[in-house]
Amino acid sequence: MLYKKLIRDLSSHKLQFIAIFLMVFLAVFIYVGIGSEAFGFDQEVKSYYNETNMANVWLYGDSFNSVSVDKINNMSSVEGVERQLSLTAKGDMSYDPDVDLRFVENNSVAKYYPITGSKLNLSDEDGIWLDDKFAKAHNLKVGDDITLKFNGTEITKTIRGTGYSPEYVFEVPTKSIVPDYRIQGFGYLSHEAFPYDIQYNTILIRTNENTSKFHDDLDDVMDDYNTFLSIENHGSHKTIISEIDQHMMMADMFPIIFVVVALLILLTTMARIITNQRTIIGTLKSLGFSNRKLIFHYLSYALLLTVSGSILGYILGPLLLPQLFYPSMSEFYSLPYWGPGFDISFIEVPIAIIVLSVLFALMAIYSITRESPADALESKAPKISKLRFINKTSLWQKLSFNLKWNIRDINRSKVRSFVTVVGILGCTVLLICGFGMNDGMYELEHWQFTGINHYNSQIVLEDNASSSQIDSIVNKYNGTRVMTSSIEIKHDGIEKTTTLQSYNATGIITPNNQYENQIPYGNDSVLLSIKSAELLGVNVGDRIQWHISGQDKWVNSTVTGISADPSTQGLLMTPHKLDELGINFTPSTVVSYDRDIDENLTGISTVNHVDDLERSWNELTGVFYLIVGVLLVFSLVLAIIILYSLGMLSFIESERSFATLKVIGFKSKAIQKIFLTKNLFLSIIGFIIGVPLGLYVLRMMLDTAGENYYYPNTYSPLSIVYSFVIVIFVSLAVNLLLSRQIRRIDMVQSLKKGRE
Repeated sequence: MLYKKLIRDLSSHKLQFIAIFLMVFLAVFIYVGIGSEAFGFDQEVKSYYNETNMANVWLYGDSFNSVSVDKINNMSSVEGVERQLSLTAKGDMSYDPDVDLRFVENNSVAKYYPITGSKLNLSDEDGIWLDDKFAKAHNLKVGDDITLKFNGTEITKTIRGTGYSPEYVFEVPTKSIVPDYRIQGFGYLSHEAFPYDIQYNTILIRTNENTSKFHDDLDDVMDDYNTFLSIENHGSHKTIISEIDQHMMMADMFPIIFVVVALLILLTTMARIITNQRTIIGTLKSLGFSNRKLIFHYLSYALLLTVSGSILGYILGPLLLPQLFYPSMSEFYSLPYWGPGFDISFIEVPIAIIVLSVLFALMAIYSITRESPADALESKAPKISKLRFINKTSLWQKLSFNLKWNIRDINRSKVRSFVTVVGILGCTVLLICGFGMNDGMYELEHWQFTGINHYNSQIVLEDNASSSQIDSIVNKYNGTRVMTSSIEIKHDGIEKTTTLQSYNATGIITPNNQYENQIPYGNDSVLLSIKSAELLGVNVGDRIQWHISGQDKWVNSTVTGISADPSTQGLLMTPHKLDELGINFTPSTVVSYDRDIDENLTGISTVNHVDDLERSWNELTGVFYLIVGVLLVFSLVLAIIILYSLGMLSFIESERSFATLKVIGFKSKAIQKIFLTKNLFLSIIGFIIGVPLGLYVLRMMLDTAGENYYYPNTYSPLSIVYSFVIVIFVSLAVNLLLSRQIRRIDMVQSLKKGRE
């Protein structure tokens, strides 16, 4: 009997129950789907690190002998040590790519991972094992020869295999904004392949100790190194962590909107069912049905919907959503395998949703189960209006009938009105985040290539270019020398690896602040980027310590200003300031307004045109635009489901009142206007509240973009207008569709319905 009643109730309130099911489904679908992608990425990286015995500490110096290795090996926390000679060579092929060469001694730490060809052979003097993506970008295959030049030396090696390296999961770009495998790659070689007596300049260490503690312990053992780099500051690893954090935040934040809306719709719908079925409940009680059985019967509505929605979302989420991200992510990250991951929260969150739904349903049911059968058979007393005092004011008398009607209706159905506002608020948050990310990427491109950098060509210099050659290039193209170097910065116990830039104030590059306005930059300037300042806790006037990676000379500097740059973080100062600090200014590039650069000039390695840099930036934004699309789709789905399901519920509850209005002479158009006015008003309220909340959520999302990128606090007013237009358009479209039913109201049947 109760089973048949359940089926009938689900059918008669199918729109509301479908809305609850879809909200729960989307909440679990998004959380588990995006979460499985993020956890999968994290777990695959960790598995890859373990499989290849990834280092978590790197030491750089001029020359490491076996004594240094023995000292480190004798430390109790050390699980592996390897020496390497690391250097950058120039490939003799199109684009003159930089190739990071690793001459390895035993390949026991951060091991090369073969994809094609043979495994790394430490006895092979003539072979090289190449970056798989670099090889594909240059149409190289196993058996081909490759010629490389470094420090005046030219070597030719045969490609024995292609593969990946755990140190290059994300190949930190050196000449572009994003990894470009046409202009950069890596290669592994045996130490016996080096043409001279080898001098190892890198030690890779695997330790089971906290890297900061290990750093302190290491200083008690040895001091013949220039730079200590922990995995927390490793460029590839930092980018991976920021990517995972951003996706985790999306998985955690956006399902909340759908869960809240689902629970509120459930509460509204169950309250409506209980009110309408008081007589049925009283009859069932009279027939001997216990309160426990009745409670379980009505709780089964919530259980059926939330359990089925959770199960479907749990199944489809990991199957579908990760597949949206993998194609674009695999363009930038090199992993041998991709797949969704698992976390215990994937079970905990759906269970929490189910438990909350039961509690919300119980809130709607419990009061009537405490009544006697006789009391339950009586109609519920109508609510006493709380607007009686306002009704007597002169302001109330001046209001139109439309406004009076809708104010009373909102007062009678507070929960339903609140749910509508929350639903539109959630839709607005998603729209603001979607359009905001789109605006942010556009603004960064404009800021990068117009507001800060005004050059048309970036001339990359050869490593051994002489001063006279550089002077000739500068004079020929009226260029500006730029030095870019990796540095370590310390402040108040915090240490970060970042970038030093140095150039003269010629106007071709103009430092900006966070509001994209040009700031003073002179010979005494020591500017720290706002992103680095936030990470280090530095303000103007603070003293910092820093040194160039690979050099043991630490420098103390006072920060004179905070700059802002979307893609380059760290220190900025003039060559004059570097000279004052006793540091040689060694330019790596020359930037020029000229577009036509003779790449065959002596001293020029390659030339990057601004068009190529913009293309690289557009490739980077591909993942962001995918996220934007997902947010916009979900926001529209949310708005349509909320407005239609609650609009239909509102129509059903007001059907008798609308029939009464028709009887006393109101035209259908006038009643439609009343119906539309309330829903548009609630939509506008939800939008107004949602805008600042959406901007706050957007800021949180952009702040998880990692240490290398800074997004300004800019948002196009036009995008807020677009969001408003979408919200109002969807609201109008859905409510116009619903209001058409007013014309088809059967006045006789509607007036026969019991008073609500």
